[in-house]
Formats: sequence, structure tokens, C-alpha cells
Amino acid sequence: MPARPATPVINTPEHHFGAMFLVIATRQPDDATLRAAANLIDSAATASWALRPDSLATLTQDQYRQLLDYAAAPQVLDLALYLGGDRKQIRTLMDHIGREVTELLIHHPAPQPQD
Repeated sequence: MPARPATPVINTPEHHFGAMFLVIATRQPDDATLRAAANLIDSAATASWALRPDSLATLTQDQYRQLLDYAAAPQVLDLALYLGGDRKQIRTLMDHIGREVTELLIHHPAPQPQD
């Protein structure tokens, strides 16, 4: 019998543990939905990084993902689970990620290069 795919590891900043637990406890996804949601998040985060604002152009893909996780991990997971991890909904999640990053930049502008 083939081994069951592992439940994905969702990297979560410590300050989001409670909110992430609440999202998972509320949505109660099965393993397949959780895997699909994690894959959708990865795809949408990568696409959002490719379309990131000019003020974040110097961020690597990993740095962008860390910023997103730090700022909005529970909100992104909640929407990905709500969408059922459906890859056809990637644009919806990308738009949400873009709004989260924009909101972050409103409150914490990106540093400007010094001359």
C-alpha cells in the first residue's frame, strides 16, 4: 500500500500561532484540503512576488514570503481554506495577498535607498 502523503508543514511566525490554530480548528480541513490550500498559498505567493510593488523589488522570493507570513499568515490560510485550495482561485488569493502587502506598506513603508 502506498504511503499517505504527509500533512504539509505551514511555517508560522510565533505571534500567529493562536490565530493559525483558530483558523484550522474553525475550518477543520481534511489532509487533502490542507495540502491543496498550502499549495495554493505557495503558488499565489510566488505569483504575487513576481508582481510585487517597486518598493519591494529588492526582496527575494523567500524574503517576500517571510514578510507575507509575518504580516498575514492566518488571513491567507483562512482564505485558501475557504477556497478549498482550488487552483482556479489563485487570482482571488493573489489579490488578497496584494491587499495585505499594500496595507502593511501603508503602516510600515519600505526603506528608501540612501544616496
